[in-house]
Amino acid sequence: MSEILDRLEEWRDYQGGEWVARCPAHDDGKPSLWINLKSNGMVGLACRAGCRFEDIVAALDLLPRHLFNVDPEGLAVVAEARPEPVSPFLTAALRVWLDSLPAGQHDDPAATSYAFDRFGLSPAEQDRLGLRWWPGPQPCPEWVPTSFVRYPRLVVPMADFAGVARGAQGRDLSGRCPVRWISLANPDGFEWQRFGVFPGPDPGAPWVLAEGLSDPLAIVADGFNAVGVRGAALLNNDPTTLDALAAGLAGRDVRVCGDNDRSGREFARTILAALNEREVPARQLTLPAGFKDYAVWRETR
Repeated sequence: MSEILDRLEEWRDYQGGEWVARCPAHDDGKPSLWINLKSNGMVGLACRAGCRFEDIVAALDLLPRHLFNVDPEGLAVVAEARPEPVSPFLTAALRVWLDSLPAGQHDDPAATSYAFDRFGLSPAEQDRLGLRWWPGPQPCPEWVPTSFVRYPRLVVPMADFAGVARGAQGRDLSGRCPVRWISLANPDGFEWQRFGVFPGPDPGAPWVLAEGLSDPLAIVADGFNAVGVRGAALLNNDPTTLDALAAGLAGRDVRVCGDNDRSGREFARTILAALNEREVPARQLTLPAGFKDYAVWRETR
């Protein structure tokens, strides 16, 4: 497996058995290639910009047969079967951990200032969304990865449409971590939710789906409702998440806003097609030229 990773640029761990890297099949501005190593020795490759599997393999100067019976060399692998959604026990454990973290402008001034300056969220809005602060190295649950623990982070709960947190991500506040956003590690046999719901102040306002968590937080600051999706490259093979998004957004005014690049356009295409297939009408929200994502666009207004 190390020989395959060495052929990639700017690869980094995502979670056990999964990595992200710059896609060699197109001019990749940021890592958009997802790599995983399954327990049967098969390596999976998926570019969220839509590059063909054959083109990715050729750009790596490999043949498809090189992606079978791969020696993990001690690296973690992912199960062949799709993990189950996190159990009630894990959901409760996540809630206990989140509630143990500092919150509010007096407890976490660095995180509060960052969320206001970067996303435009007032302290009251931050509190309403349940944002927390990770102060740095200290004891934590086993599903909080080492890379998350090292640096202070703004912690953003990822709730479902009922308001129950079923995942979280942390945004580096130090400027020293090579990975800005880090997700929780999936416990054995389970998977944290791949999306987060962020209601705005007006439930009747449009709902906007976006990549990651930065854009959704900025969208809420503009008075809209938002849903942030992580692992966008995997959605085509994830009907469970697509079904949950469609069920939660049914009957709402839905827009989809991808980043202003090839991968963002592919994200929007995938989500729009999936929602329309599930009879949830949605429209694309296109950013002005020159702005790479919604959060950057908001900062300049």
